[in-house]
Amino acid sequence: MPKPTCPKFAIILLTTIILSGVYFAVPRQARTETKCASQDYFEDHYDECSSLIKTTSKKLEDVRNQKNSINQQIQNYLSTLTVTDAQIADLKTKIQQVQAQLTEIEKNLNNRKGSLEEKTLIRNKIVRSFYQMGRANPVEILFAIEEGENSGQDFVMRDIFEDTVAEEVIKQIISLNMEIKSFESDKEEAGKLRADLEESQKTLLSLKADIDRKKAEAQNQYTELEKKSQSYEETIAKLSALQQSVLAAKSGSESGSVGDYEPPKAALPSPKFSPAFVAISYGAYTHYKGMSQYGAKGRAEDGKDYKDILKFYYNTGVKKVNDFPSKISVSGYGKLDFQYYLYGIAEMPSSWPSDALKAQAIAARTYAYAYAKSGKTICTTQACQVFSSSKAKNPPSAWKKAVDDTKSVVLDGSVTAYYSATTGGYIESIGWDVKGSWPNGAYEKRAGSPWFYKAWYTKSYNDSSTCGRSDPYLTEEEMADILNAIVVWEKGNSTDRGKVTPFTTSCWGGSPYSKDKMKDRAGDLGTAYSDISSVDVEIGNNGQTIYAKFSTDQGNVSIKGDTFKTVFNLRAPGYISIKDRLYEVVKK
Repeated sequence: MPKPTCPKFAIILLTTIILSGVYFAVPRQARTETKCASQDYFEDHYDECSSLIKTTSKKLEDVRNQKNSINQQIQNYLSTLTVTDAQIADLKTKIQQVQAQLTEIEKNLNNRKGSLEEKTLIRNKIVRSFYQMGRANPVEILFAIEEGENSGQDFVMRDIFEDTVAEEVIKQIISLNMEIKSFESDKEEAGKLRADLEESQKTLLSLKADIDRKKAEAQNQYTELEKKSQSYEETIAKLSALQQSVLAAKSGSESGSVGDYEPPKAALPSPKFSPAFVAISYGAYTHYKGMSQYGAKGRAEDGKDYKDILKFYYNTGVKKVNDFPSKISVSGYGKLDFQYYLYGIAEMPSSWPSDALKAQAIAARTYAYAYAKSGKTICTTQACQVFSSSKAKNPPSAWKKAVDDTKSVVLDGSVTAYYSATTGGYIESIGWDVKGSWPNGAYEKRAGSPWFYKAWYTKSYNDSSTCGRSDPYLTEEEMADILNAIVVWEKGNSTDRGKVTPFTTSCWGGSPYSKDKMKDRAGDLGTAYSDISSVDVEIGNNGQTIYAKFSTDQGNVSIKGDTFKTVFNLRAPGYISIKDRLYEVVKK
């Protein structure tokens, strides 16, 4: 009697060979996917190739996480004014990188598709054959035993072997079914991710267009402000000596650095009356050029090194000068050793981070190097750089190390190494100095600059005289007086404009219009204000307050930012002032 198990045994054995040799022949990682696509390679490196099967879902999960992170960044940028071209370019690169990863995954999935189709056909044939063959029944076993002792044993042993092999085949078939399910799920996820990334790219293009529009607006605003500046300078030239003196004292136009010691921090006090109005400046005593010292401190605290800091503020790298001059001519001291001179630069507290100190040392050296090359004598005040002979003789160790570690290093190119303490978070020719959005993400704020957000009512940062004012607040009557002064300033004659000076004559002198007279004259010219219900400002992407807006008893009024600052400083009582072109007015 023929042995009924032979065909089945052959099929099972063939199944085992095929499935073990074909099943996992799918490339999974960039470094092995090409090799594993070869069945011969796969059979010789089964463990290496088969282990790659499990990584596609993880790769897709990683791609999904990266895509979500990109979308979150885009959403954050959509709600802020402080997006730069570099940030847009970075996002574009990230999207391209994720798309490249997804393309590799899709190639891998396509390879898997062909392999799975082949294995599925084999599986289906085997399953049909397997169930058509069935198992040996007891009668077959009995006849096999009757044929002889060895035949019976062979039959039973083969049957046991077939059972074992069949179990292994079933396991591989189950695994194949799981892979098919995983493949379908991965393919669907890859398709969704591709669509999501295309949508993210569209959103990014829209954001880029919006940024370009804002840049164009900012350029137009800048051009307009340049024209206004010329007109403003002509107007200032026509002001009385008193008015020019008031503006010079209140504007904070001269630049100021931190010095060896940080200025004290003072919280905005609570007003003693209500409603109260206060003008708050973002930054002070700055030319808005070059390095922000508090910004450098914030960047160093954020992990940036001195080269990164200088690259941001000056848009250039550094270089070492081999023929660096050994001496420099210093006002009041004659020729000094260059390194000794730098030890005496008193522009930044030595307690600040080392990378901020190194950035300061290179900026100071570059500034002085320009004087030395031209043969000029450098002054020792903030008009140039503050020099302290006592500090030079005994420099703090941290500052000395910063100077020594950067010896002969200057900024590359023809760069004027300007710097100031606090710009308000915006620097000309660079833009917003922030991590995230302005104002909370400004590096100056993160570094704790006391000038970043400050209401000024003392004579200057180094003179605490107050002219009888104990805080920076204005009453509603005083704020309305400012608005009336603006009406007189813009619509009145030269005599009227000459009367726009502080009514606190004990400090300033002169013969200004009283508050009542100013209101009457504003009424004669068309509009007199008494009540103010709310105030707001519009800040442009050029780092300036474009408009100050008030809701009043005469309706809503919008005043150009530079006009409001000028008249506010001319008229506000005492030493209350706006120090920066970037400011806000708050009602409390």
